[in-house]
Amino acid sequence: MAKPPLRRGLSLGSRITPAVMWILGISTASFLVLLFSTPPARENLVGWLGLTPDSLLHGHIWKLVTTAFVYPANAVFAFLFNALMLWLFIPVLEREWGTRRFVWFAAVTTVVGNLVSALVGLALHSGSLISGLSPFIFASIAGFGTAFAHQPVQFFGVLPMKGRTLALGVLAVLLLQTLLNGDWIPSAGYVAAMAIAWGFAGGRLTPGVWVLRWRRNRLRRKLSVMSGGSPTQNSTQESTQKSTTTGRPPKKQEWLN
Repeated sequence: MAKPPLRRGLSLGSRITPAVMWILGISTASFLVLLFSTPPARENLVGWLGLTPDSLLHGHIWKLVTTAFVYPANAVFAFLFNALMLWLFIPVLEREWGTRRFVWFAAVTTVVGNLVSALVGLALHSGSLISGLSPFIFASIAGFGTAFAHQPVQFFGVLPMKGRTLALGVLAVLLLQTLLNGDWIPSAGYVAAMAIAWGFAGGRLTPGVWVLRWRRNRLRRKLSVMSGGSPTQNSTQESTQKSTTTGRPPKKQEWLN
């Protein structure tokens, strides 16, 4: 497969994009609300929005999404790191893919990552809270390394390196830290989200195309298909059939412009 053309000026930490701004704004607002809430109020909010493995058993499906904006009171470092990654890496993906495709990417990686973590938690009989944007952040870094594998990247004009090298370096550090801490439940979600990102950024997963195909098949079931052919051919065939029946020569086609 041919390598994509290299472009100059791909720099991290540049202008923020619309969807990333919304994600960062909602994350910041929810973090501040939880941080300055009283302990009973914080507990109620986490209970309504936060995902635990038992949430699936109770049918709380919405928590697969809302838990991305839930941070425990002691997760200040995790929030600051996610906010930094949102500013550095992820606007580049939205500019490259467009807002619509990027939103698909964010939604799918978040839901799949949280779902896998919850299922692993059920298997391990754990009741730990699964929260934060980490599955989406890991997926974005993996998607960045796939989409810009051979692209020279610079941090604010310094430290030039290829996109794949940068992404692999960041992911190696983060995964090593996660494995050393023994956080197997979130780690499973991160790996699942990164696998989705690899297929998405590499053109192997195309949710938008799948939706269009589903709509096309749905229309095919509702509408009848007529035989093809140009109007001239159809009318000529009808005239020929009539002449065979009546014994008269076929009528010459006339057009009015």
